[in-house]
Amino acid sequence: MYVKKLTKNGQILLPAALYRMLGIKDGEFVTIYEEANQLVVTNHHENAHLNKCIFRNGKLSIPMELRKMLKIDTNTLLLLQAYPENGFIKIMKLIEDQANSLHLEI
Repeated sequence: MYVKKLTKNGQILLPAALYRMLGIKDGEFVTIYEEANQLVVTNHHENAHLNKCIFRNGKLSIPMELRKMLKIDTNTLLLLQAYPENGFIKIMKLIEDQANSLHLEI
């Protein structure tokens, strides 16, 4: 489990351990979509109409429409968790109470 923030360009740096678990390589397209008020990142998805972005230097860009939908900005704490058995990473918005229970400083 990792806690991250977006860069000013709307990108998020994924820890190497997470993207290596899923076999995501630099320059590869990944799919990012909203599901149950969370973002899901996967390198294999049957729906070709979902948002795709290039994974570069450990970073991926979260599309503006998804950031607006989930009210995510550069001050938002995001919780990243890998699910290698299912082939995806979930990015969840972390609220202040959750951050406090994890002993994180905001």
